[in-house]
Amino acid sequence: MAPMKGLTVFIADLRKCRSHEEEERRVNKELANIRTKFKEAGLTSYNRKKYVCKLVYMSLLGYNVQFGHKEAVDLASSAKYSEKQIGYLAVTLLLPEDSGYMRGVLAALRRDINGGDDVSVCVALAAVSNIATREIAEALTEEILGQLLSPSASTFVKKKAALCLLRLLRRFPDATNAHVWAERVIPYMGHRDAGVTLAVTSLATALAQQYPDAMRKAAAFAVRRLKSLVLDNECPADYVYYTVAAPWLQVKLLRLLQYFPAPESPELRTLLLRILRHIIDVGQDAPRELQQMNAQYSILFEAIGLGIHLDIDQALMHESAALLGRFITSRETNVRYLGLETMAHLAAYIDSLEPLKKFQGVITQALRDRDVSVRRRALDLLYSMCDVDNAKPVVNELLRHMGAADLALREEMALKVAILTEKYATEYAWYIDVMMRLVALAGEHLGDEVWHRIVQVILGNEELQLYACTIALQALRAPVCHESAFKVSSYVLGEFGHLIANAPDSAPIDQLKALQSKMPSVSLPARAVALTTVAKFTNLFPEIKNACLRVLDRHRGALDAELQQRACEYYALATVESDVLLSTVFEEMPPFAERQSALVSRLLKQEGDTEDQRTWVPGGRDINRERRAQQTGETPVEAEADGKDKELAPDDPADPVEEPSIAESRRHYARLLWESDGILYDGDEVQVGLMAQYKPPAGRVGVFLGNKAAGAIYDISIHAFAKDNDSKDAPLSITESAGQSPLPASLLPLGQARIYFDVTCHHVFSTPPTLRISYTQAGAPTVLELQLPITCVHFMAPVTIAVSDFFARWKQLGEAGLGEAQSVLKTPFLEERAGEWLRGVVGGMGFALIQGADPVPDNIVAVGIATCKSGEKFGCLMRVEPKPSHSLTRITVRATNDTLAKAVATNTAMIFDSK
Repeated sequence: MAPMKGLTVFIADLRKCRSHEEEERRVNKELANIRTKFKEAGLTSYNRKKYVCKLVYMSLLGYNVQFGHKEAVDLASSAKYSEKQIGYLAVTLLLPEDSGYMRGVLAALRRDINGGDDVSVCVALAAVSNIATREIAEALTEEILGQLLSPSASTFVKKKAALCLLRLLRRFPDATNAHVWAERVIPYMGHRDAGVTLAVTSLATALAQQYPDAMRKAAAFAVRRLKSLVLDNECPADYVYYTVAAPWLQVKLLRLLQYFPAPESPELRTLLLRILRHIIDVGQDAPRELQQMNAQYSILFEAIGLGIHLDIDQALMHESAALLGRFITSRETNVRYLGLETMAHLAAYIDSLEPLKKFQGVITQALRDRDVSVRRRALDLLYSMCDVDNAKPVVNELLRHMGAADLALREEMALKVAILTEKYATEYAWYIDVMMRLVALAGEHLGDEVWHRIVQVILGNEELQLYACTIALQALRAPVCHESAFKVSSYVLGEFGHLIANAPDSAPIDQLKALQSKMPSVSLPARAVALTTVAKFTNLFPEIKNACLRVLDRHRGALDAELQQRACEYYALATVESDVLLSTVFEEMPPFAERQSALVSRLLKQEGDTEDQRTWVPGGRDINRERRAQQTGETPVEAEADGKDKELAPDDPADPVEEPSIAESRRHYARLLWESDGILYDGDEVQVGLMAQYKPPAGRVGVFLGNKAAGAIYDISIHAFAKDNDSKDAPLSITESAGQSPLPASLLPLGQARIYFDVTCHHVFSTPPTLRISYTQAGAPTVLELQLPITCVHFMAPVTIAVSDFFARWKQLGEAGLGEAQSVLKTPFLEERAGEWLRGVVGGMGFALIQGADPVPDNIVAVGIATCKSGEKFGCLMRVEPKPSHSLTRITVRATNDTLAKAVATNTAMIFDSK
């Protein structure tokens, strides 16, 4: 492009400016001149190009340029390359995505892509990649794909087209309809030109992360191309870099294979192992030249990562561990970094951590490395290779480094120490000591999740509570008490302070004085926790009630609204003349329900992906197996490391237990056992709701899927199936209702999709059906398997009988012994008006309440009949005997079918437990 004198002079003038004010005056003068010129008729193409270039330059300097858009679009639509080039550059930098001129840009892009020469096509493809709006992605994806697949297109155009599709796919995956054409790009991984293969492999890697099933054939192409490069040394001379054949392509192919399982074909599997062994053998020799070392090591680390991911040869993994041990002691910072990261990947899959523990001293030393990225990778590796045997030395070493760690690293280090301590603690005293030391060292860098989790663990382990109270009192008496430690101590003493009330120097008044001594120096939220503790002391220790009331009274005039409200309400409760009310409000907190630690969730959120998704996260075998199971919808092979309780569900003992992801839906599931509509699953990305109508022996169930994510979800699939659903003798059949609209291809944020299923009960059944939901969000496929709250109890209809007949039939069923189930349930939630809730539950389960039949007024008796399509009918009698004074309730069910009686009792137990 010929130089433009006016542009050169303008740039020179700006460079001569001695102050920002002088430069701004010169820019404003030029902007006014350009506005005037654009309004004049007969503007030549040269001047238009010159003025648009000036606008581009001013925009690059940071000035807000809000005009000249039409002139930029005119240049982009020009037939001259020099004008087209400037036009597309200006459109990319100056034009906002919602501009009305974007349609003109779209027309110019389509014209150049379809009918231009190679240079025009490449300029247009570059502009598409830089602008990349949703409208362009929806309109031009087919044309760009056509350039990639066209047999007449040059290799340069094909490379540009593949990379352009990659850009659109990453930004708007739902607008490109990639699932339709993904499989068509796979053959171009075998293109004769290595540059085209490299570009298409990058595109295939992104597609494999979103559509692994459609891209499964890409694995075979990748293995064969690797064979030609690694074993056969077939590579164009232009792509040989310091004697290494196409290192960038080898890295891309090895990375692509990490998104697929090990090949099923024995031939491909053997070939892949040969390739990996050859790469590792070559990597044993340290190259002399730096460029060759970088190329060779980049391939080596990807090959080790692929071997770890495939997990098909433990001998290869042990050999890799020894090789990585050499790399983590290298003088080169980059090599140490990659060695530590790859060893952390190895720790996530290797059967035994013993080969890695040999290097624990070297890894610990890396925590003092000058490079912060190396220190971070060393922390990840220590976290991943920790187990019961080395937990104490690893945690102690991390605590020793906590004070000297960088501020950016200290929060992550503290989270990992908290997780490791909870996961591998074998002594209760050690857990409490470490956690209190942790909040003292890194309390400023910890969120509320840490002290919340400490309290949850103490509440759930009775053996911890006495020692925790002792340490809590000591922390309050220490000269310096960090705010997080103050919150933990306050909460623990408020719940369990009575356990140490008789110990020396631990009387109730001593606990109150220790708490008061630190209250003036802590923040308002911490003071609010302390006020709750003082209020609980009024119930725990009547002998210091007046002292507690004085503390509450002083805070009734606090300027902070939260403190004032708490103090006023607590004071009012404590002065009410009712000991029952006070003990009820301030009774001991029950243990928290077992679920994934909030610390683990927070740590996983920090493991952000770049363009390519990670196939593993730091944390060892257990967390990576759970992560893989959640992504694939399969059940993890090993039990969870934290020993969670199995979820209660109305299954036979031989049936599989629900996945861990279902555990959070237990309360929703139980509620839907007696209510006709509500939420079944409430996750971070989606919410699943249910609406059911039953007319025994049939029913209709509506499933509603809501998008809670920030972006759209697509590839939505919802299926429901029962055990032996396809068999003629299946006790329960569930099919999609006829005449309904298909599911949408995508679902925008806050959008909702629905589908209806018809269910029919042929015989009494024991296993509820399963709901499988799959979708893709932000390029990551997700599969949810939820147990539908549909049991044989739902096909029961209420039947009214005479009051005098109930116990006669009750006695007959008891003597016949056809089916009976009885359980005594803990019901601490029962109050004086609990009878209304109990009657609502029994009625919601399909029973008719028989008033006045039981001689005890608080007891509930009910009758129902379950109807099957086969013509079978089974009577069912139920008796509920609540004892609020003992917090117990006995449930007795008698029926003419044993499976039905057990199902009623199981459903009732689940409802009570969720309450």
